Amino acid sequence: MRRRLTIPPFLLCVCVYACYIVTKPICIDYLIRPLPKYSRGSRVGAGIAILVIFYVLIFVVIITYLRLLYNITRNPGFLPRSSPPTKEQQETEPSERPQRRKRKHRRTRTAEKPDKTDIDIERGADGNADGGAIPLDNTGLESFYTKDVFVCQEDGRPLYCSTCCRYKPDRAHHCREVDRCVLKMDHFCPWVGGVVSETSFKFFIQFVFYTLIFCVFSLIICATFTAEIIQDTGGANVHLAIGIGLSSLFGLFSFGMTISSLQLAMWNLSTIENLNRRSAVWTLAIRVPDRMLARLNPESRWAPTFRTITYPLPPVPLSPEAARDYQPPEKQHVFAILQTLPGENPFDLGSPFKNLQQVLGYSIIDWFLPLRQSPCADRTTGDSFYELGPVVSRLKKEAGLNPPPESQPTTQNDTERKHKRRRSSHRRSQE
Repeated sequence: MRRRLTIPPFLLCVCVYACYIVTKPICIDYLIRPLPKYSRGSRVGAGIAILVIFYVLIFVVIITYLRLLYNITRNPGFLPRSSPPTKEQQETEPSERPQRRKRKHRRTRTAEKPDKTDIDIERGADGNADGGAIPLDNTGLESFYTKDVFVCQEDGRPLYCSTCCRYKPDRAHHCREVDRCVLKMDHFCPWVGGVVSETSFKFFIQFVFYTLIFCVFSLIICATFTAEIIQDTGGANVHLAIGIGLSSLFGLFSFGMTISSLQLAMWNLSTIENLNRRSAVWTLAIRVPDRMLARLNPESRWAPTFRTITYPLPPVPLSPEAARDYQPPEKQHVFAILQTLPGENPFDLGSPFKNLQQVLGYSIIDWFLPLRQSPCADRTTGDSFYELGPVVSRLKKEAGLNPPPESQPTTQNDTERKHKRRRSSHRRSQE
Protein backbone atom coordinates (compact mmCIF):
# COMPACT_ATOMS: atom_id res chain seq x y z
CA MET A 1 0.00 0.00 0.00
CA ARG A 2 2.85 2.39 0.75
CA ARG A 3 4.30 1.82 -2.71
CA ARG A 4 0.95 2.49 -4.30
CA LEU A 5 0.71 5.81 -2.48
CA THR A 6 4.26 7.07 -3.05
CA ILE A 7 5.37 5.98 -6.53
CA PRO A 8 2.55 7.54 -8.63
CA PRO A 9 3.12 11.00 -7.05
CA PHE A 10 6.86 10.57 -7.64
CA LEU A 11 6.28 9.81 -11.32
CA LEU A 12 3.93 12.80 -11.53
CA CYS A 13 6.70 15.04 -10.17
CA VAL A 14 9.13 13.66 -12.75
CA CYS A 15 6.65 14.42 -15.55
CA VAL A 16 6.07 17.96 -14.27
CA TYR A 17 9.81 18.59 -14.06
CA ALA A 18 10.29 17.18 -17.59
CA CYS A 19 7.62 19.59 -18.84
CA TYR A 20 9.48 22.48 -17.21
CA ILE A 21 12.82 21.48 -18.76
CA VAL A 22 11.48 21.30 -22.29
CA THR A 23 9.13 24.27 -22.05
CA LYS A 24 11.18 26.93 -20.22
CA PRO A 25 14.96 26.40 -20.69
CA ILE A 26 14.74 24.90 -24.20
CA CYS A 27 11.69 26.17 -26.08
CA ILE A 28 11.08 29.61 -24.49
CA ASP A 29 14.51 30.76 -23.25
CA TYR A 30 16.55 29.27 -26.11
CA LEU A 31 14.36 28.86 -29.22
CA ILE A 32 11.30 31.13 -29.16
CA ARG A 33 12.69 34.12 -27.19
CA PRO A 34 16.43 33.49 -26.75
CA LEU A 35 18.05 35.06 -23.69
CA PRO A 36 20.73 37.70 -24.32
CA LYS A 37 23.52 35.32 -23.30
CA TYR A 38 22.71 33.12 -26.32
CA SER A 39 24.09 34.53 -29.57
CA ARG A 40 21.36 32.96 -31.72
CA GLY A 41 18.25 34.20 -33.47
CA SER A 42 14.68 33.23 -32.69
CA ARG A 43 13.47 29.81 -33.98
CA VAL A 44 9.76 29.94 -33.25
CA GLY A 45 8.80 27.11 -35.62
CA ALA A 46 11.26 24.66 -34.07
CA GLY A 47 10.15 25.60 -30.54
CA ILE A 48 6.45 25.11 -31.31
CA ALA A 49 7.08 21.79 -33.10
CA ILE A 50 9.06 20.47 -30.13
CA LEU A 51 6.36 21.55 -27.69
CA VAL A 52 3.59 19.90 -29.72
CA ILE A 53 5.43 16.57 -30.09
CA PHE A 54 6.54 16.57 -26.47
CA TYR A 55 3.11 17.19 -24.98
CA VAL A 56 1.43 14.70 -27.32
CA LEU A 57 3.89 12.03 -26.19
CA ILE A 58 3.59 12.82 -22.50
CA PHE A 59 -0.21 12.87 -22.80
CA VAL A 60 -0.13 9.35 -24.31
CA VAL A 61 2.23 8.15 -21.57
CA ILE A 62 -0.03 9.52 -18.84
CA ILE A 63 -3.17 8.02 -20.44
CA THR A 64 -1.61 4.55 -20.75
CA TYR A 65 -0.31 4.76 -17.19
CA LEU A 66 -3.72 5.73 -15.83
CA ARG A 67 -5.34 2.89 -17.81
CA LEU A 68 -2.79 0.47 -16.38
CA LEU A 69 -3.26 1.84 -12.87
CA TYR A 70 -7.06 1.61 -13.18
CA ASN A 71 -7.00 -2.03 -14.27
CA ILE A 72 -4.51 -3.06 -11.60
CA THR A 73 -6.61 -1.31 -8.96
CA ARG A 74 -10.17 -2.01 -10.11
CA ASN A 75 -9.81 -5.18 -12.20
CA PRO A 76 -6.66 -6.95 -11.01
CA GLY A 77 -7.73 -10.48 -11.93
CA PHE A 78 -7.75 -11.78 -8.34
CA LEU A 79 -9.44 -15.08 -7.60
CA PRO A 80 -11.69 -15.23 -4.53
CA ARG A 81 -10.33 -17.06 -1.53
CA SER A 82 -12.14 -20.00 0.02
CA SER A 83 -12.45 -20.92 3.67
CA PRO A 84 -9.75 -23.33 4.89
CA PRO A 85 -10.78 -26.92 5.61
CA THR A 86 -12.27 -27.44 9.04
CA LYS A 87 -10.69 -29.72 11.59
CA GLU A 88 -13.34 -32.34 10.94
CA GLN A 89 -12.62 -32.28 7.19
CA GLN A 90 -8.91 -32.67 7.75
CA GLU A 91 -9.47 -35.60 10.10
CA THR A 92 -11.65 -37.38 7.54
CA GLU A 93 -9.04 -37.03 4.80
CA PRO A 94 -5.93 -38.75 6.14
CA SER A 95 -5.26 -40.46 2.82
CA GLU A 96 -4.37 -37.16 1.22
CA ARG A 97 -1.54 -36.29 3.59
CA PRO A 98 0.95 -38.98 2.46
CA GLN A 99 0.21 -38.07 -1.15
CA ARG A 100 0.96 -34.42 -0.43
CA ARG A 101 4.23 -35.21 1.34
CA LYS A 102 5.26 -37.45 -1.50
CA ARG A 103 4.55 -34.74 -4.02
CA LYS A 104 6.65 -32.23 -2.10
CA HIS A 105 9.72 -34.48 -2.56
CA ARG A 106 9.33 -34.95 -6.29
CA ARG A 107 12.33 -33.71 -8.25
CA THR A 108 10.77 -33.41 -11.66
CA ARG A 109 10.03 -29.85 -12.66
CA THR A 110 6.52 -29.15 -13.84
CA ALA A 111 4.77 -26.10 -15.18
CA GLU A 112 3.19 -25.51 -11.78
CA LYS A 113 3.60 -26.91 -8.30
CA PRO A 114 0.14 -28.15 -7.22
CA ASP A 115 0.47 -27.81 -3.46
CA LYS A 116 2.96 -24.97 -3.12
CA THR A 117 2.62 -21.27 -3.62
CA ASP A 118 4.10 -20.22 -6.93
CA ILE A 119 7.41 -18.59 -7.61
CA ASP A 120 7.77 -15.15 -6.07
CA ILE A 121 9.21 -12.85 -8.72
CA GLU A 122 10.41 -10.20 -6.28
CA ARG A 123 12.33 -12.66 -4.14
CA GLY A 124 13.20 -15.15 -6.87
CA ALA A 125 12.52 -18.14 -4.60
CA ASP A 126 10.06 -20.95 -4.30
CA GLY A 127 7.40 -20.45 -1.69
CA ASN A 128 6.28 -23.24 0.59
CA ALA A 129 2.72 -23.26 1.82
CA ASP A 130 1.78 -24.82 5.11
CA GLY A 131 -1.84 -25.33 4.11
CA GLY A 132 -4.02 -28.28 4.95
CA ALA A 133 -4.86 -31.33 2.94
CA ILE A 134 -6.54 -31.02 -0.44
CA PRO A 135 -10.30 -31.32 0.00
CA LEU A 136 -11.73 -34.01 -2.26
CA ASP A 137 -15.12 -32.47 -2.89
CA ASN A 138 -16.85 -31.10 -5.97
CA THR A 139 -16.73 -27.45 -4.90
CA GLY A 140 -15.52 -25.38 -7.83
CA LEU A 141 -14.88 -28.36 -10.12
CA GLU A 142 -17.83 -27.79 -12.45
CA SER A 143 -16.09 -24.84 -14.10
CA PHE A 144 -13.29 -27.24 -15.07
CA TYR A 145 -14.98 -30.44 -16.22
CA THR A 146 -17.50 -28.55 -18.37
CA LYS A 147 -14.57 -27.51 -20.58
CA ASP A 148 -12.78 -29.69 -23.12
CA VAL A 149 -9.21 -29.11 -21.87
CA PHE A 150 -7.72 -27.82 -18.64
CA VAL A 151 -4.39 -27.99 -16.83
CA CYS A 152 -4.40 -30.61 -14.12
CA GLN A 153 -2.33 -32.51 -11.60
CA GLU A 154 -1.05 -36.01 -12.28
CA ASP A 155 -4.23 -37.55 -10.88
CA GLY A 156 -6.45 -35.47 -13.19
CA ARG A 157 -7.74 -32.95 -10.68
CA PRO A 158 -7.19 -29.23 -11.35
CA LEU A 159 -4.25 -27.44 -9.78
CA TYR A 160 -4.88 -26.43 -6.19
CA CYS A 161 -3.65 -23.53 -4.07
CA SER A 162 -3.35 -24.60 -0.44
CA THR A 163 -3.07 -20.95 0.66
CA CYS A 164 -6.29 -19.75 -0.99
CA CYS A 165 -7.95 -23.17 -0.45
CA ARG A 166 -9.33 -23.37 -3.96
CA TYR A 167 -8.73 -24.96 -7.33
CA LYS A 168 -6.85 -22.71 -9.73
CA PRO A 169 -7.79 -22.08 -13.36
CA ASP A 170 -5.15 -22.57 -16.02
CA ARG A 171 -2.09 -20.29 -15.68
CA ALA A 172 -3.24 -18.77 -12.38
CA HIS A 173 -0.47 -18.16 -9.83
CA HIS A 174 -0.37 -17.21 -6.18
CA CYS A 175 1.24 -13.81 -5.53
CA ARG A 176 2.92 -13.35 -2.17
CA GLU A 177 2.72 -9.57 -2.35
CA VAL A 178 -1.09 -9.57 -2.30
CA ASP A 179 -1.55 -13.10 -0.89
CA ARG A 180 -4.06 -13.98 -3.60
CA CYS A 181 -4.18 -16.19 -6.69
CA VAL A 182 -4.10 -14.10 -9.86
CA LEU A 183 -5.29 -15.02 -13.35
CA LYS A 184 -2.27 -15.36 -15.66
CA MET A 185 -0.08 -13.42 -13.28
CA ASP A 186 2.98 -11.90 -14.93
CA HIS A 187 4.78 -9.99 -12.16
CA PHE A 188 4.31 -7.56 -9.32
CA CYS A 189 4.99 -4.03 -10.61
CA PRO A 190 6.26 -1.57 -7.97
CA TRP A 191 5.65 1.39 -10.32
CA VAL A 192 1.91 0.90 -10.01
CA GLY A 193 1.92 -0.94 -6.70
CA GLY A 194 0.01 -3.96 -7.99
CA VAL A 195 0.05 -7.19 -9.97
CA VAL A 196 0.31 -7.19 -13.76
CA SER A 197 -1.96 -9.98 -14.97
CA GLU A 198 -4.07 -10.94 -17.97
CA THR A 199 -6.30 -7.90 -17.43
CA SER A 200 -3.42 -5.41 -17.44
CA PHE A 201 -0.47 -6.95 -19.36
CA LYS A 202 -1.58 -5.32 -22.62
CA PHE A 203 -1.71 -1.87 -21.02
CA PHE A 204 1.65 -2.49 -19.35
CA ILE A 205 3.22 -3.15 -22.76
CA GLN A 206 1.65 0.00 -24.19
CA PHE A 207 2.83 2.06 -21.20
CA VAL A 208 6.49 0.96 -21.37
CA PHE A 209 6.48 1.27 -25.18
CA TYR A 210 5.22 4.87 -25.18
CA THR A 211 7.49 5.69 -22.25
CA LEU A 212 10.43 4.46 -24.32
CA ILE A 213 9.48 6.71 -27.25
CA PHE A 214 8.97 9.65 -24.90
CA CYS A 215 12.35 9.13 -23.21
CA VAL A 216 14.18 8.78 -26.53
CA PHE A 217 12.64 12.02 -27.82
CA SER A 218 13.46 13.86 -24.58
CA LEU A 219 17.02 12.54 -24.61
CA ILE A 220 17.59 13.68 -28.19
CA ILE A 221 16.19 17.14 -27.47
CA CYS A 222 18.15 17.66 -24.27
CA ALA A 223 21.41 16.30 -25.71
CA THR A 224 21.15 18.31 -28.93
CA PHE A 225 20.54 21.67 -27.31
CA THR A 226 23.00 20.99 -24.50
CA ALA A 227 25.69 20.59 -27.16
CA GLU A 228 24.63 23.87 -28.81
CA ILE A 229 24.61 25.75 -25.50
CA ILE A 230 28.08 24.46 -24.62
CA GLN A 231 29.34 25.58 -28.01
CA ASP A 232 27.77 29.04 -27.62
CA THR A 233 28.50 29.83 -23.98
CA GLY A 234 31.09 27.29 -22.91
CA GLY A 235 28.84 26.05 -20.09
CA ALA A 236 25.91 23.67 -19.75
CA ASN A 237 22.43 24.23 -18.39
CA VAL A 238 21.97 22.23 -15.20
CA HIS A 239 18.31 21.47 -15.94
CA LEU A 240 19.17 20.01 -19.34
CA ALA A 241 21.90 17.90 -17.74
CA ILE A 242 19.37 16.50 -15.26
CA GLY A 243 16.98 15.91 -18.16
CA ILE A 244 19.63 13.84 -19.95
CA GLY A 245 20.14 11.75 -16.83
CA LEU A 246 16.44 11.14 -16.19
CA SER A 247 15.61 10.33 -19.80
CA SER A 248 18.57 7.94 -20.02
CA LEU A 249 17.63 6.17 -16.79
CA PHE A 250 13.94 5.73 -17.56
CA GLY A 251 14.71 5.06 -21.23
CA LEU A 252 16.99 2.12 -20.45
CA PHE A 253 14.47 0.68 -18.02
CA SER A 254 11.53 1.03 -20.42
CA PHE A 255 13.63 -0.37 -23.30
CA GLY A 256 14.38 -3.53 -21.35
CA MET A 257 10.80 -3.95 -20.20
CA THR A 258 9.42 -3.34 -23.70
CA ILE A 259 11.69 -5.92 -25.33
CA SER A 260 11.13 -8.56 -22.65
CA SER A 261 7.35 -8.01 -22.52
CA LEU A 262 6.95 -8.21 -26.29
CA GLN A 263 9.10 -11.33 -26.36
CA LEU A 264 6.91 -13.00 -23.74
CA ALA A 265 3.78 -12.00 -25.65
CA MET A 266 5.23 -13.49 -28.85
CA TRP A 267 5.84 -16.76 -26.99
CA ASN A 268 2.45 -16.56 -25.21
CA LEU A 269 4.14 -16.93 -21.83
CA SER A 270 4.08 -15.00 -18.58
CA THR A 271 7.21 -14.03 -16.67
CA ILE A 272 6.60 -16.83 -14.18
CA GLU A 273 6.06 -19.45 -16.89
CA ASN A 274 9.19 -18.27 -18.68
CA LEU A 275 11.42 -19.10 -15.69
CA ASN A 276 11.38 -22.82 -16.50
CA ARG A 277 9.97 -22.83 -20.04
CA ARG A 278 12.74 -25.09 -21.39
CA SER A 279 12.03 -27.88 -18.90
CA ALA A 280 8.37 -27.36 -17.95
CA VAL A 281 6.03 -30.32 -18.44
CA TRP A 282 2.33 -29.49 -18.60
CA THR A 283 -0.22 -32.09 -17.51
CA LEU A 284 -3.53 -31.68 -19.32
CA ALA A 285 -6.97 -33.19 -18.86
CA ILE A 286 -8.46 -33.59 -22.35
CA ARG A 287 -12.08 -34.63 -22.80
CA VAL A 288 -12.64 -38.09 -24.25
CA PRO A 289 -15.24 -37.90 -27.06
CA ASP A 290 -18.53 -39.68 -26.44
CA ARG A 291 -17.84 -42.00 -29.38
CA MET A 292 -14.84 -43.42 -27.51
CA LEU A 293 -16.50 -43.99 -24.13
CA ALA A 294 -17.72 -47.46 -25.06
CA ARG A 295 -14.16 -48.46 -25.98
CA LEU A 296 -12.99 -47.53 -22.48
CA ASN A 297 -15.19 -50.26 -21.01
CA PRO A 298 -13.08 -52.84 -19.12
CA GLU A 299 -14.68 -55.58 -21.24
CA SER A 300 -13.45 -53.94 -24.42
CA ARG A 301 -10.39 -55.40 -26.11
CA TRP A 302 -9.02 -51.93 -26.88
CA ALA A 303 -6.50 -50.74 -24.28
CA PRO A 304 -6.01 -46.96 -24.08
CA THR A 305 -2.51 -45.55 -23.80
CA PHE A 306 -3.57 -42.93 -21.26
CA ARG A 307 -5.03 -42.69 -17.77
CA THR A 308 -8.50 -41.23 -17.31
CA ILE A 309 -10.55 -39.45 -14.67
CA THR A 310 -14.34 -39.20 -14.54
CA TYR A 311 -16.28 -36.17 -13.31
CA PRO A 312 -18.25 -35.36 -11.22
CA LEU A 313 -16.14 -36.94 -8.50
CA PRO A 314 -18.01 -38.96 -5.88
CA PRO A 315 -18.75 -37.02 -2.70
CA VAL A 316 -16.44 -37.57 0.27
CA PRO A 317 -16.23 -38.95 2.79
CA LEU A 318 -18.13 -42.07 1.79
CA SER A 319 -18.83 -44.82 4.26
CA PRO A 320 -18.65 -48.40 2.94
CA GLU A 321 -22.44 -48.54 2.86
CA ALA A 322 -22.73 -45.21 1.05
CA ALA A 323 -20.02 -46.20 -1.44
CA ARG A 324 -21.92 -49.42 -2.20
CA ASP A 325 -25.17 -47.52 -2.79
CA TYR A 326 -23.61 -44.57 -4.64
CA GLN A 327 -25.02 -44.03 -8.11
CA PRO A 328 -23.00 -41.80 -10.49
CA PRO A 329 -24.93 -39.08 -12.31
CA GLU A 330 -26.25 -39.78 -15.78
CA LYS A 331 -24.06 -37.11 -17.40
CA GLN A 332 -20.43 -38.00 -16.86
CA HIS A 333 -17.35 -36.25 -18.18
CA VAL A 334 -14.37 -38.49 -18.92
CA PHE A 335 -10.97 -36.90 -19.42
CA ALA A 336 -7.68 -38.35 -20.64
CA ILE A 337 -4.63 -37.31 -18.61
CA LEU A 338 -1.83 -36.44 -21.02
CA GLN A 339 1.54 -34.72 -20.66
CA THR A 340 3.52 -32.49 -22.99
CA LEU A 341 7.18 -32.95 -23.76
CA PRO A 342 9.65 -30.87 -21.70
CA GLY A 343 9.69 -27.30 -22.97
CA GLU A 344 6.46 -27.51 -24.97
CA ASN A 345 3.93 -24.73 -24.45
CA PRO A 346 0.31 -25.81 -24.99
CA PHE A 347 -0.75 -22.15 -25.24
CA ASP A 348 1.64 -21.33 -28.09
CA LEU A 349 -0.64 -20.82 -31.11
CA GLY A 350 2.09 -21.61 -33.61
CA SER A 351 3.19 -18.13 -34.73
CA PRO A 352 4.43 -15.01 -32.89
CA PHE A 353 1.79 -12.89 -34.61
CA LYS A 354 -1.13 -15.03 -33.38
CA ASN A 355 0.36 -15.01 -29.88
CA LEU A 356 0.64 -11.23 -29.96
CA GLN A 357 -2.98 -10.98 -31.00
CA GLN A 358 -4.01 -12.84 -27.84
CA VAL A 359 -2.47 -10.04 -25.77
CA LEU A 360 -2.74 -6.88 -27.87
CA GLY A 361 -5.90 -7.55 -29.89
CA TYR A 362 -6.95 -8.28 -33.45
CA SER A 363 -6.73 -4.76 -34.93
CA ILE A 364 -4.10 -2.05 -35.21
CA ILE A 365 -6.28 0.24 -33.09
CA ASP A 366 -6.25 -2.30 -30.27
CA TRP A 367 -2.47 -2.61 -30.52
CA PHE A 368 -1.78 1.09 -30.02
CA LEU A 369 -4.75 2.46 -28.06
CA PRO A 370 -5.51 1.42 -24.45
CA LEU A 371 -9.20 0.81 -25.03
CA ARG A 372 -10.18 -2.86 -25.02
CA GLN A 373 -9.12 -5.78 -22.88
CA SER A 374 -6.84 -8.50 -24.21
CA PRO A 375 -8.61 -11.30 -26.10
CA CYS A 376 -6.98 -13.81 -23.73
CA ALA A 377 -9.10 -12.32 -20.91
CA ASP A 378 -12.29 -13.21 -22.79
CA ARG A 379 -14.27 -15.88 -20.92
CA THR A 380 -17.16 -16.28 -23.40
CA THR A 381 -15.68 -19.35 -25.12
CA GLY A 382 -16.17 -22.56 -23.16
CA ASP A 383 -13.72 -24.99 -24.79
CA SER A 384 -10.82 -24.04 -22.50
CA PHE A 385 -9.66 -21.23 -20.24
CA TYR A 386 -7.25 -20.01 -22.95
CA GLU A 387 -6.90 -20.71 -26.66
CA LEU A 388 -4.73 -23.74 -27.25
CA GLY A 389 -2.18 -24.41 -29.97
CA PRO A 390 -0.65 -27.21 -32.07
CA VAL A 391 0.81 -29.00 -29.01
CA VAL A 392 -2.67 -29.92 -27.77
CA SER A 393 -3.74 -30.91 -31.28
CA ARG A 394 -0.76 -33.27 -31.49
CA LEU A 395 -1.57 -34.81 -28.09
CA LYS A 396 -5.16 -35.43 -29.18
CA LYS A 397 -4.00 -37.02 -32.42
CA GLU A 398 -1.48 -39.29 -30.71
CA ALA A 399 -4.10 -40.42 -28.17
CA GLY A 400 -6.76 -40.91 -30.85
CA LEU A 401 -9.04 -38.21 -29.40
CA ASN A 402 -9.54 -36.23 -32.60
CA PRO A 403 -13.09 -36.04 -34.01
CA PRO A 404 -13.91 -38.00 -37.19
CA PRO A 405 -12.49 -36.46 -40.38
CA GLU A 406 -15.90 -35.43 -41.69
CA SER A 407 -16.49 -33.20 -38.62
CA GLN A 408 -13.17 -31.38 -38.95
CA PRO A 409 -12.73 -28.17 -40.99
CA THR A 410 -11.61 -29.18 -44.47
CA THR A 411 -10.80 -25.78 -45.90
CA GLN A 412 -8.88 -22.73 -44.86
CA ASN A 413 -12.08 -20.69 -45.09
CA ASP A 414 -13.64 -22.79 -42.32
CA THR A 415 -10.72 -22.03 -40.05
CA GLU A 416 -10.86 -18.32 -40.87
CA ARG A 417 -14.60 -18.23 -40.14
CA LYS A 418 -13.94 -19.86 -36.76
CA HIS A 419 -11.39 -17.17 -35.85
CA LYS A 420 -13.76 -14.43 -37.04
CA ARG A 421 -16.49 -15.77 -34.76
CA ARG A 422 -14.08 -15.70 -31.80
CA ARG A 423 -13.07 -12.12 -32.61
CA SER A 424 -16.66 -10.90 -32.97
CA SER A 425 -17.56 -12.63 -29.70
CA HIS A 426 -14.66 -10.86 -27.97
CA ARG A 427 -15.72 -7.47 -29.37
CA ARG A 428 -19.31 -7.95 -28.22
CA SER A 429 -18.13 -8.86 -24.74
CA GLN A 430 -16.01 -5.69 -24.60
CA GLU A 431 -18.90 -3.51 -25.75
